[in-house]
Amino acid sequence: MRRWMTRIASTLFLMSLVAACFAYWAYRQSRAVPDFYERARAAIPEDPQVVSQQLQRQVEQLQEDVQQKGGWRAEFSDDQINAWLVSALPNEFPRLLPPGVQEPRVAIEDGKILAAARYQKNHIDTIVSFEVKLKLTEQPNVLAVRLENLRAGALPLPISRFAKGISREAAKSNIEVLWDKESLDSGPVALVTVPSEHEKYVNAPVIIESLDLDSGVLSMSGHTGPDAYQAFQPRGPVYYLASLELVGYLGGAMIDRNSQSHSSTRSNSTN
Repeated sequence: MRRWMTRIASTLFLMSLVAACFAYWAYRQSRAVPDFYERARAAIPEDPQVVSQQLQRQVEQLQEDVQQKGGWRAEFSDDQINAWLVSALPNEFPRLLPPGVQEPRVAIEDGKILAAARYQKNHIDTIVSFEVKLKLTEQPNVLAVRLENLRAGALPLPISRFAKGISREAAKSNIEVLWDKESLDSGPVALVTVPSEHEKYVNAPVIIESLDLDSGVLSMSGHTGPDAYQAFQPRGPVYYLASLELVGYLGGAMIDRNSQSHSSTRSNSTN
């Protein structure tokens, strides 16, 4: 009997030790800080407001350019975006970030946007990071947004579980987000439609023809005018739907939608 009790105690001790080691490992992993996040924080200029104002002027110039018939182009650097996140976001849009999220930063490199922010709530203190890849599709102004590598520190998180929340938050801004159903089990791909017409536009439609993410710069170009739809020819990599079925979330309920309106060709995505 004593030997049996000793074995049980030894087993329980080993299980507790393994659990404690795993908990310590998970804690250490959750405290890891991505290299790009450290670099982005260190690269903030002494007067971020000046750089942020440069970004705002460029955005205003783009708003003017896209309302003129013909071609247009714009570039924005990750340094400018981070300066805006530091100086303008907390003051002008204090409720934009979810509770517990602070110090967001981005980096643009190798065809993707690296994004991260500190998350502090209750006993949790970690850096949440993820990657965003943007591609045009065959349909004008329908962008494919692939989300990958969601992590808390160095711990991977199942990003597909956040699809419903992302759609719900986007709906608050009157933006419908649909997901390529076949992508949800890997790197979920959201299909986001950028409005091509607006009551304030002098000329329309406004069509995006290229997107590029490289060397710290987001560049985009397009065309405005009556012939923009007919002349649309995406430049650069194009995302093709893996299936003809899209999934969305409206009013808290999941919906399935045939994607014939978004794409007429069934093929694997080119990523």
